[in-house]
Amino acid sequence: MKEASTLAKQLDGPESADTWFGYPPQRHHVHLSQAYTLLGDTRAVYRAQDHALALMVSPSVMTRALIAMGTAGCLRVDGDPGAAAEMAAAVYDRLPPAYRSGLVHSRAQLLHRHLDGALRRLLGDALA
Repeated sequence: MKEASTLAKQLDGPESADTWFGYPPQRHHVHLSQAYTLLGDTRAVYRAQDHALALMVSPSVMTRALIAMGTAGCLRVDGDPGAAAEMAAAVYDRLPPAYRSGLVHSRAQLLHRHLDGALRRLLGDALA
């Protein structure tokens, strides 16, 4: 533990923002937005996303993708599954292959499970 503290003290600014040493607030808000997405509280999702973006100097590709997937989930919850499927598929298609796994993939799969028919196929094709 002492070694981790020593290492953490050597990082500053953007370097420390992308580590688990302090669980940065912007990461908290990105994950919090997903929790609200799962609960169907779209207003809280958008507030958490706004907070996350306000805390970031330059949002990463992954952060932007996670926030967009959260927005797609909100579109579905708010009654627009077509826009949700289109947004999620477009976000996923634009991601470099190295970013198409982990949280972004699992969030896209979750949305995919809640879609039907052509919309399910649209997102499914992007995920394939």
